[in-house]
Amino acid sequence: MRFPSFKNRFKMKTQNRYFYFYYIVFYLLAIIGYSQETQNTDTRTFQLSLVPPIGTNGSLSDQVSNKISLNLVAGHAYGVEAVEVGGFYNRVKKDVRGVQVSGFGNQVGGEVDGLQLGGFININKGQVHGAQVAGFLNLVSDGVKGWQLGGFTNISKATQGLQVAGFNNHSEGTEGIQLAGFTNTSGDLDGLQLAGFVNVAKEVKGVQLSIVNIADSVASGVQFGLLNISKKNGFISPAIESDDVIPYRLTFRSGLDRFYSLLTAGMHGDDYWSYGAGFGSRVFLSHKRALFINPELGWHHIHKDRVKPGENSHLVKLNLNIGYALFKHLYITGGPTLNLYISSRLDETGKPVIDIANDPFWDEKRGRNRYQMWIGYTVGIGF
Repeated sequence: MRFPSFKNRFKMKTQNRYFYFYYIVFYLLAIIGYSQETQNTDTRTFQLSLVPPIGTNGSLSDQVSNKISLNLVAGHAYGVEAVEVGGFYNRVKKDVRGVQVSGFGNQVGGEVDGLQLGGFININKGQVHGAQVAGFLNLVSDGVKGWQLGGFTNISKATQGLQVAGFNNHSEGTEGIQLAGFTNTSGDLDGLQLAGFVNVAKEVKGVQLSIVNIADSVASGVQFGLLNISKKNGFISPAIESDDVIPYRLTFRSGLDRFYSLLTAGMHGDDYWSYGAGFGSRVFLSHKRALFINPELGWHHIHKDRVKPGENSHLVKLNLNIGYALFKHLYITGGPTLNLYISSRLDETGKPVIDIANDPFWDEKRGRNRYQMWIGYTVGIGF
């Protein structure tokens, strides 16, 4: 038989001492908890727990509200009146009024009036008046009046305030702002949606700003993106166009009459080709919506062969078009265009390698760029 060495025996004695120490501490906590239970009180100033029911509130943890609550691992309480801090998880049966902090998550069956901080998740059945901050997810079954800040996603039945998420925000109704790295979805929106890729809402009173914006209708405000869809009061219109620079061009317009976006691509035979984007507005001049004007501002990149780093050719066009609807889905447009050409692809003489200017009234070289301005035209057929 081998006996443990002095070092190991000392280590074992030390471990035993810690074991007895913690055992006595939590035994005393349990005794204190049971003694407090006999007082039949609903709210207590302070509670300390390891995990339920090992703590000062004993087995009545879910029947007691605490003003100050410290949970070394996890806690369970009826309510919180000031501050609750948990090493891993906090669970409250009814309401939290104050601050609730946990290393992993918070779960509340009633309302939160204050601040929730969860390392990973916050889950609330009732309303939140204040702010929720979580590393991954904030979930509120009722509604939020305040802020939701989620590392990945925020979900709320109704939001009055601000939702910010790294990936997605969802609310059945929003009065305020939704900011997301990828997508926002909402019922009726009265405020702002800003997303890295797509915004979706029912009735919009405000602004949708993203690459793709989708709404049932836009009662007031605008959609600002590359593709804008308003099912009830918007339009989508492809068109074939030609101008003094790009004789063959396809343009796709989407949005509202008062403000729409356009995407365009065209070519000039084998000489060069272009792509661009812009925005415009349609103002109807008759009740039958036959005659209209549609000023537009667009940016076009003029491309030819391989481009060296730092070399660009940009064309900015201000179109002052007038249009006439021949049928419901067929119209013609045309009008003058103010062109501004900015090129850094210059030859030995300082002229643009892609020479598109037609008798410019302003032609000047500044630094590495050449600037040219002239009047042209645009005509088109839209559908």
